[in-house]
Amino acid sequence: MPLKAQLHVHSKSDKRDYISSSEKQIIDKAHSLGYEVLAFTCHDSVIFSDELKKYAEEKGILLIPGIEKEIEKCHVVILNANKKAENIHTFKDLKKYKKNHPKSLICAPHMYYPRHFFIKTFPKIIKHLELFDAIEYSYFYTKFYNPYNEKAQLIAKKYNIPMIGTSDNHIIKYFDKTYSLINAKKNWESIANAIKKGHIEIETKPMKSIEIIHALLYMIFITTGGNLLRNLLRIVKI
Repeated sequence: MPLKAQLHVHSKSDKRDYISSSEKQIIDKAHSLGYEVLAFTCHDSVIFSDELKKYAEEKGILLIPGIEKEIEKCHVVILNANKKAENIHTFKDLKKYKKNHPKSLICAPHMYYPRHFFIKTFPKIIKHLELFDAIEYSYFYTKFYNPYNEKAQLIAKKYNIPMIGTSDNHIIKYFDKTYSLINAKKNWESIANAIKKGHIEIETKPMKSIEIIHALLYMIFITTGGNLLRNLLRIVKI
């Protein structure tokens, strides 16, 4: 049986985005939905710990250390990452890291989705595509509007790069919208090899229009407000 995997997950420990769900709450949710593989990929920090690993194991889940690192304004997901990944700032750094850590896997998340004020970062990803082992199929689309995933599919096919489906979890309600089924044994080496060989099935359901609106409002107001509140609390503590 293929492994049900969610490989792009943000949690309460994320330093950039405000996420209401803790790591253990997310692990519990993943367990209830039948997941066997999970990776926390918080922005610019590796939050993996032996405590979380053990808690996940008790739920039958293999926990993979990960990070979503901003590199030259591009977001890059690194799986099976270690703390040294936090110091990657350029694609030159990423190339060196990949060479020194061949058991890590590099993924291009939401590569065609515009960022702040419609800044396009995909040209840099394409320029350094030889560093990437997979391209993400994002959960954030509707039945009637899905151009960014379609573009990602075209580039993946053109360069023969596998795709993985993820929830890019910020809102636990949508955790199960898009995920990957990986034909592998339940260990990282087997999973990484399966991904690189494209032994993956993407399971995905489009977001409803009301869900898209909810997610956008969350990102615009809740995340911004939550981060503001968190920064104010830090100031008060100082």
